[in-house]
Amino acid sequence: MKIIKIITTLFVSVVLLSSCGSNGSDKEQKQISKELGIDVSDGTVMKSSDTHGGFHGDGTTFIELSFSDENCLEEIKKNSDWKQLPLTDNLTALVYGKVIGQTSEGPYLTDENSDTLFPKIQNGYYYFCDTHTESVNHEDDSDVLNRYSFNFTIAIYDNDTEILYFSKFDT
Repeated sequence: MKIIKIITTLFVSVVLLSSCGSNGSDKEQKQISKELGIDVSDGTVMKSSDTHGGFHGDGTTFIELSFSDENCLEEIKKNSDWKQLPLTDNLTALVYGKVIGQTSEGPYLTDENSDTLFPKIQNGYYYFCDTHTESVNHEDDSDVLNRYSFNFTIAIYDNDTEILYFSKFDT
């Protein structure tokens, strides 16, 4: 009986200690760093939401990180996966919406009030990765609007405010 108490006490201690390891923003920063190929660990999470869940895991992750220096910008400039703004026409439709002739396309990255998640940014860089199973080239957005579902990651860094906006979208 004494051995059971000792094992139970050790088990509870391990569980409690492991839960104290890191907070949610550290986890978010590690996720963003891994997906974007840049270190964002010195950023401060300003906003964070994630609607992923359910059987298929569909939803939208949106995280806003603020930086107090230009370290993030320097990493972005060194990474060939990042492109200088403006966004392509397809990415503009995904992020902000776009009117094409008599029809409109998007925006797809919106909050519960159908407002766009990303502010208009004039001076900065963007990252896009099409993770859809039909995607042949993950950097190419030319077919992204021609599918029945979306799976992509997009991030925009605003040079003027030193804020990084990150979103992962799965339908």
